[in-house]
Amino acid sequence: MFYVYQYLTEEGTPYYIGKGSGRRIHRPHTKTTLPPVERRQIIKDGLTNEEAKSLEKELITKYGRKIDGGILDNIKINQWACHTGWRHSQETIRKISEGNLGKKRTPEQRKNYKNKKTQEHSENIRSAVKNLWADPVYKAQRLANFRQKFADRKQNRG
Repeated sequence: MFYVYQYLTEEGTPYYIGKGSGRRIHRPHTKTTLPPVERRQIIKDGLTNEEAKSLEKELITKYGRKIDGGILDNIKINQWACHTGWRHSQETIRKISEGNLGKKRTPEQRKNYKNKKTQEHSENIRSAVKNLWADPVYKAQRLANFRQKFADRKQNRG
């Protein structure tokens, strides 16, 4: 049996939503701090794995992740979105590296690079990506790349 739990701030608002079984609620997490026992709360228990995943996703979507302008420390929405251990492809890493070659960053920029994004910064990124997809040339290029990757995978399975 599974359950969905939350970690609460001193003010009583949730800052992390999770799914677990056994003593998961009491085990440390890598991306958020473990609160005192009195601020760890099981929202609903006696759930199947699928029910727990569904409720967890629903609550994370309701409160929102900090990286999306919400209040939760959660990194992933569910097991498929931003799953633990996800990595860029080697091609993407190469492109990022090439794009950064020769760039000089000030000590302040390097310090800020490690900080979490502000809500304003997250909104600026969201807006920029949204505007990119409004561009018909960009959209056509992305869709063509997707179709090519799909065709390549299908051929490799062949």
